Amino acid sequence: MHTGTPALVFLLALGACESPRDTTAVRDTAPQVDRQAEEQKIRGLEQRWRQALTAKDSAAVGGFYAKDAYYLPHGSNGYGGPEKIRGRWASEFTGGKFDLEREPKKIEVAEAGDMAYEVGSYKVSWDMPKPREKGQGTGNYVTVWKKENGEWRTAAYIWNRDVW
Repeated sequence: MHTGTPALVFLLALGACESPRDTTAVRDTAPQVDRQAEEQKIRGLEQRWRQALTAKDSAAVGGFYAKDAYYLPHGSNGYGGPEKIRGRWASEFTGGKFDLEREPKKIEVAEAGDMAYEVGSYKVSWDMPKPREKGQGTGNYVTVWKKENGEWRTAAYIWNRDVW
């Protein structure tokens, strides 16, 4: 046996026992997301969404949703995809008055900057032809946002009402 072989075997074994490499340097070089700036973008979209609601513009409201989005109103089986979502919103706008105010309580943007969620409360009032006639209510909502082609879109929106 060659005299250097035990030393070589020892060095190879020692190398195999080496601890895993630190990958934080790799993560630290990834671009940092300005989460506050992304939150402000979502707040701006929230404002535009409310303006589209006030205008009863179901096409504009539907444009805020991602292509694979879900709208899950209280007491429904939900609506998947922008066309079905637009249709549901169009039915909300038929007839008389429909006023919806939302107040975001919290918007949290993921560290990666590709997803966010919004939690808030709402007030709604309506004066429409039967079957809903006239009423008002309050409740809570959750909106899940995701980046689609670099733009924030609603991935899921669900609301529930307080007792009316």
